[in-house]
Amino acid sequence: MAIEELKGGGSIKLKGPLKAGVVKIGGSLKVDGDLDVDSLDVGGSCKISGNLKAREVVVGGAISIGGNALVEQLFRVGGSADITGDLEAGEVDVGGSLKSRIVKSKIFRLSGGARVERVIAEDVEIGRDSEVYGVIIGCRVVIRKKAEVEEVIGYDVRVERDAEIDRLEAYRVVVEDGAQVDELLYVEKAEIGEDAEVKKLVKAEKLSVELKCGVS
Repeated sequence: MAIEELKGGGSIKLKGPLKAGVVKIGGSLKVDGDLDVDSLDVGGSCKISGNLKAREVVVGGAISIGGNALVEQLFRVGGSADITGDLEAGEVDVGGSLKSRIVKSKIFRLSGGARVERVIAEDVEIGRDSEVYGVIIGCRVVIRKKAEVEEVIGYDVRVERDAEIDRLEAYRVVVEDGAQVDELLYVEKAEIGEDAEVKKLVKAEKLSVELKCGVS
């Protein structure tokens, strides 16, 4: 089934597999099967039982995807994103919670909570008071104030005041005052604030993961 443009203000239910150009729903959208769209804009909630393929996705509320999500450019969700499979996008911006297996993107921003196997991105920003269960892998990683992250592997990493990380590997790292890192492995340089707490500090020859980063 193919639709060039679909716009509605209430609750829409569709049978997939569905291919469409622009889908803009003010309320909620439910698709039984796969959805392939150019642009998906849902003001409320969105539930797709199969896979999602799109150029751009913007959801104001919650999105649930039963398969994988492949988004060429922006994947932005104001509420929660629950993805059974993997998420791959140019830019990921989640304001609430994220659940997925593997997330791959150029830019990854989270302001809430996440349960993932791995996030792999060039630029990563974990917002203030966020909680991440899983591994963050990135070229440039910033963990904002009071955020809690299970594991980070990065080239350039900054851990802001009062943030907590269980395990951190970095080529270069800055740990601000008040931050806490249980285990820190670094390769080139580690700047640790006087009031920061690093329980275990190790200098290593290389990281456990090979990073392909265009940084000097």
